[in-house]
Amino acid sequence: MKEPDEQLRPLLKQWGEIEPKANFESNVLRRIRLAQAEQMERVGLPQLLRHWLWQPAMAVAVVMVASAIIGSSVGILSARGTATVTPSELQFLGSGTLAGAYVKASTGGER
Repeated sequence: MKEPDEQLRPLLKQWGEIEPKANFESNVLRRIRLAQAEQMERVGLPQLLRHWLWQPAMAVAVVMVASAIIGSSVGILSARGTATVTPSELQFLGSGTLAGAYVKASTGGER
């Protein structure tokens, strides 16, 4: 390995000093900032969910939405057909009852 070093040294001496560009330092700092910004933008979904759910308000909101979706889905799936109402079930709305009198007064006439 010493042989290539011996060949390289005279070439480097011939080359001389290299003057950097006037804005070399600002370009280096700009590249560092851009590299850091790219690293910060790369956030995976698991990290994002963990960050959101770690906040109490967001966790409560997620639980409430999930329970509303699950509850309504179970309610819809457990409903069996349409309910039929028989006249005997509506006897409490008859003319001789308080509810029936209220219905008659609010509608303005006979049922």
